[in-house]
Amino acid sequence: MKLLLFLLVAAKFEPLVLAKGTSRRSNRATITSSLPQTLKSPLSTSLTGCDRPIGDAKREFTNLAALRGGKAVTSLKDNGFSFASIQRTEVPRFVYMSLMMFLFIYVYTTVRDTKDTLVVSNCGAESIPFLKMYGVMPSAFLFIVVYSKLSLVFDKHVLFYATLLPFFTFYTIFAFFLYPNKDTIHFQFNGILDGSTGPVTNLIRFWTFSTYFIVSELWASAGVPLLFWQVANDITTVSQAKRFYPLFAVTGNLAPIVSGRIMSILINKQKASELGFGWTLKRIAMIKIGCGVIISLLYKLIYTEAGNKFNATLSDKPQKRSQMITTNTDSGKRKASLTESMRVLAQSKELKSIAFMVLGYNICIELTEVLWKGLLRKVYSTESEYMKYMSSFSQKVGCTALVLQLVAPSIINRLGWTISSQLTPLVMLSIALPFFFCVVISNGSPELIPTVVALHVGTLQNIVNKVAKYSMFDPLKEMAYIPLGSDAKTKGKASIDVLGARLGRSTAACLQQILVMISGGILDCATSIAAFYVGTIALWVSSVKTLGKLFDEKTIDNDGS
Repeated sequence: MKLLLFLLVAAKFEPLVLAKGTSRRSNRATITSSLPQTLKSPLSTSLTGCDRPIGDAKREFTNLAALRGGKAVTSLKDNGFSFASIQRTEVPRFVYMSLMMFLFIYVYTTVRDTKDTLVVSNCGAESIPFLKMYGVMPSAFLFIVVYSKLSLVFDKHVLFYATLLPFFTFYTIFAFFLYPNKDTIHFQFNGILDGSTGPVTNLIRFWTFSTYFIVSELWASAGVPLLFWQVANDITTVSQAKRFYPLFAVTGNLAPIVSGRIMSILINKQKASELGFGWTLKRIAMIKIGCGVIISLLYKLIYTEAGNKFNATLSDKPQKRSQMITTNTDSGKRKASLTESMRVLAQSKELKSIAFMVLGYNICIELTEVLWKGLLRKVYSTESEYMKYMSSFSQKVGCTALVLQLVAPSIINRLGWTISSQLTPLVMLSIALPFFFCVVISNGSPELIPTVVALHVGTLQNIVNKVAKYSMFDPLKEMAYIPLGSDAKTKGKASIDVLGARLGRSTAACLQQILVMISGGILDCATSIAAFYVGTIALWVSSVKTLGKLFDEKTIDNDGS
């Protein structure tokens, strides 16, 4: 709470935070077309009602191309990635957005640790591939359909709240009603003991835990990837994104540290394993409710501040009629349906490349996480022990990510978008291969490599996965959306970040199901999983190179026009 109060006070007294020499201009550029049409049309931008000189827009686009590994000559050092690069008039927006990201990631961390504890401890790690394939994937598709339908009815503000509210409502109901009555509402099968049946049977029996897992998986895709980044991309200019986005994660990476610490304190106060865990869930739910309320307030503050800046700009400059660059789906009065939008967006090479990046990351994460959770269950069998280890894991992720985030801007600055985006898959591969080796040896010859050693290597590998995502993968991926059209930023982004992410997880889950049915256990499949992992990394790197070349070629065409 002290951190929240400090950030809010800093936003209100921003003149005391930064030095002189800041610019008053905070116009927001909105490029509402896909890149190919942008470069075929006269380059003009809309400032939500005001025009900006063509040279400024072109210079801003050129800087973005340089960030993505293009041939633009503008150096990112001119803009800077430090907190001092934030202008005085930008402080409120930056503080509100950073605080919102902190809260989104805090909630994500708590529900991630809780869902794994409930399902793995009661149903086994082998049940996760089945749950993600037949539970999470259909739910994600349904979520996209409902979200797209609501986007045709509500404006973006109502849509934000309508998406946010159901998640926090469910977590409250689960903690205060479903879990305390689990023995009554769970299915009871004669002669079946906990954990003695197959994974599918356990998932049906502990249906409330399965539901919690599904909802939390949807939150993982709808929280930060969809809701937060839609707000960020909507109110942030390209020049601000280069300074803001890497720094957002600095505050966001504090969330796993705080979440892990709070969870450890609550678990240590438990009086008994079962009753105590229910008590912990209630306290965690109360904190989540507070986070949801603050997120809603921050959303209103962010758009109020953005509206005030726009009105101030209009009072300083005469209003001109803007020339919008539009696509067929943007120009009509009627909002395009999901099917119509997907048909148009499927023609975008940029969105296809981004989709393959998201698919690659989620497939790789799923392949290694399930193995790691299988080892974790063998070492820590009770819910309290499992949760305590996960809370320690979250703190390690936050601390490591915070350190890397301080150097990530320099990495992006020196290497550019294309090379920086390849670092995540290559680093993940370098740690995953030793992990697969340890799992194979420990499963066959535990006297050579004990299970605990394989668990520690797997923990390191999963820390690297999370840290790379928060510090490098997410900011770089979001930069790729900025110059795309409005449909690409809403329906296209929602489909990629929610459905695409679930499709990646389900693809890996389908493979794991087949291997588990053949071998009988997830740990026996490590060799086959490793081969599929290497192939996915190769496709991921290829997609990054393709996207980098697309922007490189378009920059050359633009400069030469």
